[in-house]
Parts: sequence; C-alpha cells; structure tokens
Amino acid sequence: MLGLYLQAAMKKARPFSAADVEGLQRAPVLWENLLPNTRRYKKYCELAGWQQDDTMHPLYWQVRSLPLQLKLISSPQSPFAMLGLVHISNRVTDYTQCRPDIPCELIVRFGQVFQHRRGYAFEVVVTATQRGKPVYAAVGTYLARTGHSATGLPAWEERDMTLPDDTSELTPIQASGGLIRHYARVSGDYNPIHLSQVTAKLFGFKRAIAHGMWTAARVISDLQASRQLSGQEIDIQFKRPLFLPGKAKAVVGLTSENTSFSVLSEGTTSEPTVYMCGTLRSPAG
Repeated sequence: MLGLYLQAAMKKARPFSAADVEGLQRAPVLWENLLPNTRRYKKYCELAGWQQDDTMHPLYWQVRSLPLQLKLISSPQSPFAMLGLVHISNRVTDYTQCRPDIPCELIVRFGQVFQHRRGYAFEVVVTATQRGKPVYAAVGTYLARTGHSATGLPAWEERDMTLPDDTSELTPIQASGGLIRHYARVSGDYNPIHLSQVTAKLFGFKRAIAHGMWTAARVISDLQASRQLSGQEIDIQFKRPLFLPGKAKAVVGLTSENTSFSVLSEGTTSEPTVYMCGTLRSPAG
C-alpha cells in the first residue's frame, strides 16, 4: 500500500475542463473481489471502538476500498495528481445489510466534479455487492488544489452541519502516534502524513496527523453505542488536521431533522478548532 502512495505521488495533474466530466464518469471503473478477513475486521473494530458483532461498521468498506481509490486517481484517465489531495468529506448512504463474513465485490468510479475556491472538488463513488445484492454505497470527496479553474462546473458547497445549542459530550478522542500507526497497518492507509513527524514534514505538516477516517470511525462507534445510529445516512466533513499526539472532544446534538456531531479542540475558548463535523439523517423517501 505504501508503494501505491509513492507511485501515485509521482503522477502529474493535467488541464481539465467541464467537458471532460462525462468521460471521467464513464471510465475507468475499477473493481475487486474481497474475501472475508475476520481477523483484520476484528482489529479494525477494536481500534474504532465498535462493539456490534451483528452489524458491520459503516466505514469499513470505505477504508478497504482505499487501494482501489488510489489506483483510480492515479490512472492515466484521471486528470488529478495525488500529491496534495485533501479528503474533505465522506457520505455513506447504504450500509445496514453489509456482512464481514462473506465475499464482497467493491467497485469504485469517479462521480461529480465541482469548482472549489482552492481548485477542484471531485467525488469517488464506492459501491459494494454481496451475493449479487447491493449492500453499500458511499461517496468520498477530495480537494485537488490548483490555480486553474474550469467554467461550467457546479460550485462546491459545504453542507450545513451546525450543532444545536443543546449538546452532550461523547467519549473523548485520544490519538497517539503508536495507535495511528497500528490503524495504518490494519486499514492499509499508509499515507506518509500519518506515520511520523519526518514523513509528515515532507508533505507540509509540522507533525504527523491522525487519519480523519479513524476519528470518524470512533465517533460513529460512540453514536452506535449510545443508540443514536440506526441506519441513517452518515455525512461527514473534515475541517482541520488533528496533530499527534492529540486530544479532542466529541459532541452531539439532536434536532427535529437530524443528529449533528462535531470533534472539537479541548478547552474553554469561545472559538474551538473544529476538526470534523457530521450529521446522521434519515434516508430520503
């Protein structure tokens, strides 16, 4: 997996226009058959704090699809460079029928492309089937920072995830370098920005940072344990990096329409740093 990152990092971006979106969405489409790996899944659940043996963690297939996503983004048909990409959001809309004990066919492809104030925001769509039945659907959005712009693209708009006034705290987030390196081995996400201060500095970070998908997985596990997760769509936005070692607090609030949650810096300042925010929303229709 680390080799995939290094190979992908060599890819150069190329000019892109709105007319290229349709072709990008058609091809390539990559797929892989994954065999059950109970030991690996159990370790993932331990690191994520997931305690539901009869229900699969909603973010697991998203994590397992990362090698396919890297191959997709670094493919000749892709106009995007891996170097400098930022994972800005993830949305999971179907996950309740997933099972970790039977084979899974994972499929990844490009989705929509948006004009972002810092470049382009593009979607990678992940779907999965088990025994021929669709069981998983998710969309990860990545920011490709560039000075170029393309007319005709829709503008990227951050979804409203404002916390209500009345919130309660979940289990605090505590991330150490050792824990995150363990997560890298289990998840397969060996992005150098997570591994050490030395490798993180090569990519512009002062210290190594926690995987956003690990932080999100911990919060989702806590919401499940407190009976607030019951099949809703999960929508997450990543805001700021959590440097290692790091601590943060997770808070949740309920409204008439959804459940909102955030991961914030500790302390009593009026403007805490927001590392991540998200919502649980009942499926449309």
